[in-house]
Amino acid sequence: MSEIWNAYDLNRNKLPRLLVRGEPVPEGLFHLCVNVFVRHADGELLFMRRAASKSLYPGYYECGAGGSVLAGESSRTAALRELEEETGLVPDSIRLIAQASSAEDQCHFDYYEAAVSADKGSVRYQAGETDAHLWLPLSAVADFMETHPFFRHQKEVLSGLID
Repeated sequence: MSEIWNAYDLNRNKLPRLLVRGEPVPEGLFHLCVNVFVRHADGELLFMRRAASKSLYPGYYECGAGGSVLAGESSRTAALRELEEETGLVPDSIRLIAQASSAEDQCHFDYYEAAVSADKGSVRYQAGETDAHLWLPLSAVADFMETHPFFRHQKEVLSGLID
């Protein structure tokens, strides 16, 4: 079953149109994605590696979890869903920390920070999505982002948070 997304205009207005994952997004339209930065109670951040089998950006690292918001789903609900699907973690709290848009990617991004106190060893991988993880102290994050494949948009938001 294909994922169905709501379509948005440049200004984040939801349009009376649906988009289908895998089909080209018509010019001028956007879909909504969420990114969930995961901070452990001890202050370390979770980084997940995208599976080598992914068609887009295999082996790239993400800070936590992320994905597309499904049609009819709220951004926050999608963030919670993606976090649990990709990491097995349920946050103690979650908050929206930033929003951005990329005309190049035809995507609006909502960035969340999730606080977790679960055992760090309880992180699990979603088959076909992720295949490794690590927890890093804030002092090591900047160097990690420079030496590993990492999404530019996440890097920009995360750099602002750790400065």
